This record gives sequence, C-alpha cells and structure tokens, in this order.
Amino acid sequence: TGVARSPLRSGEKLADRVHAQLSDIKLRPDLARSFFGHTSVAYISD
Repeated sequence: TGVARSPLRSGEKLADRVHAQLSDIKLRPDLARSFFGHTSVAYISD
C-alpha cells in the first residue's frame, strides 16, 4: 500500500476497489486511528 495507487485495470470497477481498500483499513485499526492524528482533525477523536 501507499499514497499512490495503481489505476483501475480493464473491467475493474471503482466500487469493488474501494470496498476492498476499506476492508483492508477495517482490519488495521492502527491505520484508521492514524488518520485522525493531524491537528486539523484531532478534535474528531475526542
């Protein structure tokens, strides 16, 4: 994984890709929690 993602392959659906990536994030609570560490959104985690 990383910031840059590969483009959709021929016949691949965006919704399927998004669901797969969200499922991966769901399995990594540390990653999901890190999204809210920046000071501009830290208030959300209160």
